[in-house]
Amino acid sequence: MEFETFDVDTGVLRKQGGKFVDLGGDFSTASKRLKGNLEDLGEPWADADFGEIFGQVYTPIRDGILTSMNSLAERLQKVGYNLQDMARNYDASEASNNGLLNGVSGEL
Repeated sequence: MEFETFDVDTGVLRKQGGKFVDLGGDFSTASKRLKGNLEDLGEPWADADFGEIFGQVYTPIRDGILTSMNSLAERLQKVGYNLQDMARNYDASEASNNGLLNGVSGEL
């Protein structure tokens, strides 16, 4: 009887998890910068003939995009933290299993 096995490189999980955390942080920073830049612009269309209508369309779309960007940043970071947690859990499980197997083999 042959057993199939798989290996988990927890170092890679940790490293990639860190990259997701960093990516989420970078995305959050970019989102805040975009929001600040848009606020600095104000409403240059306000005095135009179409200003009121444009503002009614633009503002909810802008706000929705900014909300989505913030949500994506948080989710990217969460993926990263989850990958890092997975690596820690796998290492802890592996250490526990090795300890149990060593104890059993010492009894034989």
